[in-house]
Amino acid sequence: MGFGITERIGIWVTNLRLESVPRRVVEELKNQVLSVIAAMHAGHFSEPGRVVSRTVKQWAGGKEATMVPSGERTSLHYALFANASLSMALDYDDYLFAAHTGHSAVVGALGVAEAANRGGAEVLAAQLAANEIGGRLGAVALGGPLNGQMCSFVHLAGGAAAGARLLELDAAKTTAALNIAMAQPPHPLRAAFFGSEAKAILAAQTLTAGIQAAQLAAQGMRVVADAWEGDDGLAKLVALHSLDAAFETLGEVWVTETLSYKPYPGCAYLTAIIDCVLALQRQHHIDGRKVRAVHIAANPLTLGMEAWSAPYLRGPESLPVTLNFSVAYSVAAALLDKELSPRQFLPERIKDPTTWNLAQRVTLTLDDTMTQKMQESPLVRLDSGGRSSAGMRIDWGPRQLTNHKMSFGARVRIELESGRTYEAEQEVPFGAFGRTFDDRRKQVEDKFRRETRYTLRKERMERAIDMIFHLEDLNSVQVRELIRLCCSERS
Repeated sequence: MGFGITERIGIWVTNLRLESVPRRVVEELKNQVLSVIAAMHAGHFSEPGRVVSRTVKQWAGGKEATMVPSGERTSLHYALFANASLSMALDYDDYLFAAHTGHSAVVGALGVAEAANRGGAEVLAAQLAANEIGGRLGAVALGGPLNGQMCSFVHLAGGAAAGARLLELDAAKTTAALNIAMAQPPHPLRAAFFGSEAKAILAAQTLTAGIQAAQLAAQGMRVVADAWEGDDGLAKLVALHSLDAAFETLGEVWVTETLSYKPYPGCAYLTAIIDCVLALQRQHHIDGRKVRAVHIAANPLTLGMEAWSAPYLRGPESLPVTLNFSVAYSVAAALLDKELSPRQFLPERIKDPTTWNLAQRVTLTLDDTMTQKMQESPLVRLDSGGRSSAGMRIDWGPRQLTNHKMSFGARVRIELESGRTYEAEQEVPFGAFGRTFDDRRKQVEDKFRRETRYTLRKERMERAIDMIFHLEDLNSVQVRELIRLCCSERS
């Protein structure tokens, strides 16, 4: 039998040439590298990040890959596991339409390139393949029980594609890798995702399995049945939209263009809210201790996020992974500290009673205007509920994608005890697709400098940024140098 979509993908991955990719897409890949490495640095100091790092150090292994930012050497699989976990630990990752692909696209591509002695152009090509395949796979599940980071099966495909590309597999073996990767697709549980630090390892497990699938295919593991399509395939389990339509425009429409970057730890549906809160804070010098109430009106996705995560909140004993989805805690912490950074998610900071007192005065309601703007996307039409696949249609045309915006908007009204009221609104969050490329690049540069400053000296930091911006020109030795530059000098 033929392999349909996976065969088509296998041929595309094998024939992909970076020089034929639009320049704007290549530049987005560099933004993504900066963002993911910054998230790994931030995650290194988080509680789940510390647990993962201690655990991986206990595992035996080779020395062919690097754990970032500690700089310790271990086996490829263990380094992939550690680095992907750190990038996810604080929900500080990037996202595109319609998945969070950086955990496999960046971590997987850099890790395999280091172990296999590949140059920067091949890193970018592998990263691009993982983004394009992972984003489309996430889109076919859009509106179902698995969304966003819970679609961890995208990293099986992303890891397999990136690994196959960097291991220089032919189209037949790449097709095999994509099918081997889907031998056992995961179905994350909501309780573990919102109420457990195990959330940090979801992408790590599937990325590692995806890379292993490419390695198994390279050694001759055979496949005769399609694990993606048909009555027994992945599509039967997760697809709410056409798998064929999602991949029909592969190589013509670039979902990588929609890459978006978070300036704060937490779900993307929180970003516009915090943008407004911090803007009002800077403009009016608001003392968070003198705030009487905060009223948030937002889009349906933000309300859905809050509803799903709320049962797992435990007040001052809440886990950071749960608070990354909490509007009330994030707003209160940002108002009191004049920032929302990894520091607001440290255990001792979470226990602060003043924050929880203010959080009780934060309300969240649905905003009709922001809902309408979200539903006006030319790429995807949402029903009034915003989370159901019923009535949802995805149009994969190039103009539809180019004109799409990450419209996760919100309105914020802050009432002070003095009676003064301040208001702000924002439709597209800072760093998100729908804002200018220059804005997004500034966001990732600032994020990289902000989160690596605790580990890297300034000259080392700036050298790493420059090398990332010229990644396609780096040879294999320089790629390894870049990885070392992103690590602690104490390693």
